[in-house]
Amino acid sequence: MAGQSRKWMILMSSIWIQAFTGTNFDFSAYSSELKKVLAVSQMQLNYLATASDLGKAFGWSSGLALMYLPLWMVVFIAASMGFFGYGVQWLLIRRMVTLPYFLVST
Repeated sequence: MAGQSRKWMILMSSIWIQAFTGTNFDFSAYSSELKKVLAVSQMQLNYLATASDLGKAFGWSSGLALMYLPLWMVVFIAASMGFFGYGVQWLLIRRMVTLPYFLVST
């Protein structure tokens, strides 16, 4: 019974982490502005979108982390990473910071 309960906790934690780190469909909402701010081609913007999608594919790592870390720590780490990543994009779009393309794409 304990193993079954742990599986449901991991599922719920993954949902919470996705909620804290933003949706998977928001890139199109700001990509044209990001393209202007970074002064990049459509191909370079496509590379950023692909990198963003690949980063989301590593969502399974939160489930793996839950095997070794407490739930609150995994949620905190995920929320911090999401806040930092989306925060940098927001600062770029608002033109509060300027970063070269290679730093944004890493």
